[in-house]
Amino acid sequence: MARAVLGSTPRWAALVLAAALFGATAHGADQTGCLSKSPDRETHALQQRMTAGAFYKELQTLFGKPVTCRLDVQGGRTNLTYTFRHGAQLIAQTDPKIEFSEQRVEMVHMDPTKAIALLKQAELDAYRPDGCGISWTNGEEKSPANSGGTRETVFWGETCNCQARLIYKDDYVVILILRSAC
Repeated sequence: MARAVLGSTPRWAALVLAAALFGATAHGADQTGCLSKSPDRETHALQQRMTAGAFYKELQTLFGKPVTCRLDVQGGRTNLTYTFRHGAQLIAQTDPKIEFSEQRVEMVHMDPTKAIALLKQAELDAYRPDGCGISWTNGEEKSPANSGGTRETVFWGETCNCQARLIYKDDYVVILILRSAC
């Protein structure tokens, strides 16, 4: 039955249908893939801040446009995830009730010097014009129990419990986190 329908449908219509089914998410991920059922100003502003920020721009430079985007708003908490090629992700979480915000980048590996420079730029983007007072010279080294060979460096700021984290696997940074909670 399906064969007869496809056989009688013009070839271009079948191609358009296939493109819509298989390509729509990847092609428009940074806009249409993240439209929520009831977009509000805060959610829209978060999307704009993320796509204009240093993390998104770096991931887009390295991996191209996002292949998927997921937006989840529940009880005032917003989770926004852009997934790029090779599994790289930018994850943003906000909860205005507790004045919490977090931006997280996950990727296969990044040079530590480049990762710190990127975190510094993300701090300035997120807390304009001067950042949140992170002391970049005094990182606290941590090796969590059951870490699977990872270690992290935490840099603390002066405003709203602001912090930047680098999580390493071997000699490379695999996760960057910029977080604050007032």
